[in-house]
Amino acid sequence: MQKRFLSTPIPSAASALSLDSPSSGSSPPPSSSFTVQYLVNSCGLPLKFALKVSRNFHLHENNLQSFQSVFRCFQSHNIPSIRITKLIKRRPQILNYNVEDNLKPKLLLLVQNGIVGHHMFKVFVSNPVILSADLDSQIKPCFQFLKSVLGSDRNVVEAIIRSSNLLTCDLKGCLQPNIDFLIKEGVPFDGVAGFLIRDAITVQHKHNSMVNAVDDLKNLGFDPKAPVFLEAVRVRIHMSESIWREKIEVMKSLGWSEEEIFSAFKLDPNFLKSPVEKIRVATDFFVNTLNLGRQILSENPEFFTLKIDKSCRMRYDVFKLLESEKLIEGDVKIEEVIKMRDKEFLVKYVKKYVDKIPGLWEIFNGRKQQQSLPRSNRGNIG
Repeated sequence: MQKRFLSTPIPSAASALSLDSPSSGSSPPPSSSFTVQYLVNSCGLPLKFALKVSRNFHLHENNLQSFQSVFRCFQSHNIPSIRITKLIKRRPQILNYNVEDNLKPKLLLLVQNGIVGHHMFKVFVSNPVILSADLDSQIKPCFQFLKSVLGSDRNVVEAIIRSSNLLTCDLKGCLQPNIDFLIKEGVPFDGVAGFLIRDAITVQHKHNSMVNAVDDLKNLGFDPKAPVFLEAVRVRIHMSESIWREKIEVMKSLGWSEEEIFSAFKLDPNFLKSPVEKIRVATDFFVNTLNLGRQILSENPEFFTLKIDKSCRMRYDVFKLLESEKLIEGDVKIEEVIKMRDKEFLVKYVKKYVDKIPGLWEIFNGRKQQQSLPRSNRGNIG
């Protein structure tokens, strides 16, 4: 293995650590000095990091061949040295792992399941615990369960790449009971499988949290077969009971009835994911600036997920400017403008008039930098 060397001398671990920890009162053991030298010279890690790690983690010089075997093991799976360095920085203990009994079997299992090269690195660096987890009692059972739910190897790979902790989760205590429970409650199997791929963190919640969230939603009238149900589960399960009640009370203080609140929640559960202050600011803007009634807001709860200052206010200002110039054709409602896709708004209300209306580009650009494009270029925005 080719070593990397610093252009300046590395201070001894003893002197460096004494400067870093003046109250330590004792010199580090010889293994600490070797640990620092190896992490810096051979692994390419920063000296400061190596010094910090060496306080609680040691490499022994007589195991040098073993460390090099770890590098070669990862390199044999097309993981370049720079990424191996990142992996070691995430979990230096990897250098002490047994290659034949630990690393090779795990890397081989990933390869057999279609996780190779960059994807293999991504899985390990996002969850290096995999490398210390037991292969037979933890990793293999997780793979087998994922295949039983997701069907194809491609789906399993996608799920693991998105959430590598699926291989180290509490399979028997959380993941499997939650999947079984959702299916028992009537959520379509394909929906559960897709949910596992897209949002594995939610499915790994404690089982009693999953049961409570589903029960709450059913009490609100949600149908587990409806596509929006799992999105509601995600929002509800990540919110404590106190925060949930606080948001309901805030909405009620703003004039909403519980019926209106939960009607909006059923249309778009992300409506109540917004922080309390965001709910207040959004309500103030939509009601007092746009003059929208609660009925319109409850029918369009996605408004509360929009960026008020960066998007909604800008669109309102552009719309009012064009309206003052009598350039708005027909009976256009402001809520329709707010809901437009970015590209549609840009084409219909900005590019069309940017060369005719002074200040339009500045408003569209958020008035932050107060800069405009040359007239000759404005027609080519986007």
